[in-house]
Formats: sequence, C-alpha cells, structure tokens
Amino acid sequence: MGLPWYLGVDVPVVVLGTVLILWLLRHRAVSRHAQRLLEDRLRFETLLSELSAKLIHIEASGLDAALEVALRQLVTFLEADRGNLDEYRDGAPGVRVSWAEPGVETLPAILAVDHLVWTADTLRSGAVVRFSRTDELPAEATMDRMGYERLGTRSHLSIPLQAGGPILGVLSFDSVRRERTWPDDLVGRLHLLSEAFASALERKRMELSLAERLRFQRFLSSLSVRLSHVSAASLDQDIQGALRSIVASLDVQRAVLLELRGSGGNGRSWTVDGPADSARFPWLSLRLLDGGDTVRVSQIDELPAEAAEDRISALALGLDSLMALPLRAGKTLVGGLVLGTVVSGAAERSELLERVSLVGEVVANALERAHAEREVGRLRQELAHIGRVSALGELSASLAHELNQPLSAILNNTHVAQQLLEADVPNVGELREILADIVADDQRAAKVISRLRALLKKGELEHAPLDLNEIVGEVAELVRNDMVLRHVSLTLHLAPDLPHVQGDRVQLQQVVLNIVLNGLEAMGEPNSRDHALVVRTTKVGTAAVSVAIADEGKGIDPANVDRLFQPLYTTKPDGLGMGLAIARTIVDAHGGELRAFNNPDGGATFEFSLPVDAQPVPRHGT
Repeated sequence: MGLPWYLGVDVPVVVLGTVLILWLLRHRAVSRHAQRLLEDRLRFETLLSELSAKLIHIEASGLDAALEVALRQLVTFLEADRGNLDEYRDGAPGVRVSWAEPGVETLPAILAVDHLVWTADTLRSGAVVRFSRTDELPAEATMDRMGYERLGTRSHLSIPLQAGGPILGVLSFDSVRRERTWPDDLVGRLHLLSEAFASALERKRMELSLAERLRFQRFLSSLSVRLSHVSAASLDQDIQGALRSIVASLDVQRAVLLELRGSGGNGRSWTVDGPADSARFPWLSLRLLDGGDTVRVSQIDELPAEAAEDRISALALGLDSLMALPLRAGKTLVGGLVLGTVVSGAAERSELLERVSLVGEVVANALERAHAEREVGRLRQELAHIGRVSALGELSASLAHELNQPLSAILNNTHVAQQLLEADVPNVGELREILADIVADDQRAAKVISRLRALLKKGELEHAPLDLNEIVGEVAELVRNDMVLRHVSLTLHLAPDLPHVQGDRVQLQQVVLNIVLNGLEAMGEPNSRDHALVVRTTKVGTAAVSVAIADEGKGIDPANVDRLFQPLYTTKPDGLGMGLAIARTIVDAHGGELRAFNNPDGGATFEFSLPVDAQPVPRHGT
C-alpha cells in the first residue's frame, strides 16, 4: 500500500529544508570565520600601526626597552614561542633582544653564527628565511639545520631589516613546541613592520654615533691637553695615565706603547699596569719600529709562523685580536701603539681604526716633545760642561798658584823631615809638627781638586734642596786667589736663615762663577786702584731668594742690554760670549729669572732669583 498523497508531497520539502538549513549553517560558519579573519587582520594591522608609531617617535635612549615590548606583543599575537631582534654591527650580529613565552628559553645576548652560515648569507642578500620543518632547508644548509635543532627550533621565520643600505639587523620568530606555517600575507605584513624596526635602528645608530663622536672628540681634546704638558721628568706617569684613558675610551682590553730609540732599535715601553717587556712581541716590534707597517690581526691564529712568541704572549694575555700602528711625528717614526681586544674581529672595526689613528697622532707628538726635551737637556748639559771648562780655563793661572802653594809646602816639609830623620837622634816632636803641616797642606790641595772635579762633573742633573749661601761660599773659595792677583776684594753679605731652593748644585755654582768672572773681566786688568766685588743674598718675600753680584766696571751699554744674554755676544776680544748665555739658560731651567742693570755710582749688578723649595729642609741645630 502506498503512502498518503500528502506525505509524498512533503518529502521533497523536508529534504529541501534540511539542505537549506545546512547551507545556512555552513554559510554562517564561513561568515564567522571570515569575520574572525577580518578581525584578526584588523587587530594585527592596528598592532602594526601602533608599534610603527611608537618606534618612529621613541628616543634612542629608550629604544631597546620599546623594542623588547614590541617583540613581546608580536610573539604573543602570532602565537609563536620566541622572538628575536638582532642588531648588526659592521655587517655581523651584535646586540640581541630576545623574548620567549614562559617555559621557552631565550637566546643569549650574543650568539655565534658560525653554525648558521647559510642563514646569515641569505639574510645579507635581503631574502627572507622561513621553514615549517627543518627538513625544508636546502642541502647546503646542513650546518644550519643542526644549529636550529640544537636551539630547539621546529619552525622559523627571519626577515632582514634594511633602510635603503646594508643590513641593520634581523627580526625573527621561532616555534619550539609545535610546527607551524608562515603564510605569505603574514610575511608581507611583517615586512611592513620591519621597515619601522629598521628605521628605528638606523635612527638609534645615527644618534648614538653622533653622541659617540662628540664623546670621542672631547676625549681626544682632553688627551691632547694632558699630553701637551708631558715632560721628560713626568713621562712615565703621564704616559701610563694616558694609556688608562685610551683603554677606557676605545673599549679595548690592553694597550702597550713602544718608544723608538736611536735609528730604529726598541726603546722604552709602557702599559697600563707598569713597565712592559717589548721583547715579548719581537715580530710585532720589528714590524712597527723597523718597517713602520700597520698590523691588524682579527684572530691571533692568523699570525705567521715567525711570530710564534708574539702569539704565545697574546694568548697569555687572553687576547683574540690586536691592532698595532706606527707612531709618527711628521715623517719621524717615534714608536708604536699596540691595542689588544678579547673579541675576535674587533681589530677590523672601521671606526676603531680611525680613532686609533687620531689617538696615535696625539701620543706620537707627546713622545716627540719628551724626546726633544731630553735632547735639549742633554745639549744644555754639554753646553754647561763646556762653559765650566772655559770658565776654569780663565782661572787656570790662579788655580795653578793655589795648588802650587800646598804642593810646594808639602815638598819642602818632606825634605826637612828627611834631614831630621838622618840625624843621630831625630826630633820626634818637630817631625810630628812637620807631618801635621803636610796633612793640612794635602787637605788644602784636595779641597781645590774636589771643587774642580765637581765643576767639571758631566752627567745627569741632581736636583736637591740647596742653600745658596753655601754655593756662594764655595765659589768664593774657588776664585779667592784669582781675586788677590787682580787686586779685587770680595765682600759677601749673606742673609741668615735663607730658605732653600730646589736645583742642581754644580749648575748653580756655574751661574755664580760665570757672573763673578764676568764682573772681574769688566773691571779690567790689575792696576794700582783696587776694585771691589760684592755678592749679596736676600729673601724676596716668602716665595723666592735672590743672589746679586755687583762690580765696579764700566757698566752696561744701554744699546746692548737686549743682547747681553744672547749666545756668542761678547765685548771682549778673546771672549766666547757664552758665560752669561749659559747662566741665563740654567736659571730659566730652574724656574728663575736673571737680570742686569747699571749701578747709580758705576759698575753693574747681575741678579738672579729662584723660587723657594716647597719642602723646607730642617737646619742643623733646630
């Protein structure tokens, strides 16, 4: 029996209604999915817009913190496990910002890329690196595949950051807990965001570079001022202080300064910690000081076989790379500056090379000035020695007479003693007196010889606290006999409790001697009229003492006052014109002043003043 007619009519209607309902449900699901996709896209684009706006307006000082916040938001939104932002320096990864979800390990701040070579090369070419599974990597990326697996990375996306130039960094995301895909539209939107990241990094780099250049210019100016006052006496202290500031400013770990001596041999050397043995780097020293070549070693293992000792020394100091450059003052090679780093390749950084060159110029000029000062000091000592010999030559007649007297007395007393000894009964008492006379005459001759030896001494200056009264007295003893022969009386007015000065005894004796001899020459040859020479010491306030030597000669021609202390200027037919010039040079070197003026009643006075020693010496009996 068939179905009722009304049931036969309703079956198609029911089926049609069911199909319609299913279609409506599917359409609704598709619409909802599309709505969710649209909402997700809008939310992502909103996030990208917000992040881009923040990165554009953030200052360089706060950029790192802003990048970390942006990275965290992106990782969370993309449902990735880890995000990384690598900032490149000199084309290689430098500082890294890494953020990961709880339970996922972040990457270290500095990650070696020697096991991600294919990835690094691909990114430098401007291409994106992405894979859902590590086995999607090409055959030439075998080392990279192993590297990603060691890091626990299952899926990865890296986008190079560029702002119209070389690569500035890399924005990357890792999926560690599951595999996932990286759709083209997602990569495209992240590309847009990468431009904002790149612009922010470029702005940060420019601002920091400007600030760093200003800081370095201030440092270089400070170093120039510091080393402009370097002297031979303070060279060690000044150089070591300069090396400390160089190490801190250039961000290196070691600094060695080598000085050139003579025509190319190794001279002195300095480090931050103390004296350095330049023989520990024989090959490097030879290259610098003999050849004048700049040496840059990005890895110590690159040193040649003949530099085996240098390699051992560098490794002992913990150095991975080094840079050494010759120091030239003009065209003169004066030394070498060696800088060591503990980061491989740091010696190749372009800005470091430029800054080291600028620092080297400053240090080279300081070394040259110190060398010139030492050379001037040496020549001054030679000139002073010649002046002393010349001055004593003028006293030769009186000195010979002064020595002849005690020597003749010794000879006569010896003859008398021999005669007494030949007697049957020698007179012991008289012999004792004769021997005492011989000893006294011998001591008198010894004092003359001792004073001569002191004045003829040739060597380094010996600065010590000195009593000018003693120096005047010593010179007075030396010229006493010559003044008698010239019929010149010597009067000394020595101030009591005269403060000490700091200086070299022999050189200050020479100053007094040269001025006294000049006064004797001014008073001419001995005649019936006696002359007088007066030497006076006085305190000048509390800061200086002076020695004034007044003669009774013809005085100073006003037309020649300005030439009086010039070398080779003399009014004597047989004079060298060096005595007063040497005296002024010595006084100037002691921080004093030498001047001359005519006396109201005739003759001239030469007066020099010296600063009081800052550390007074206790006097005997006090």
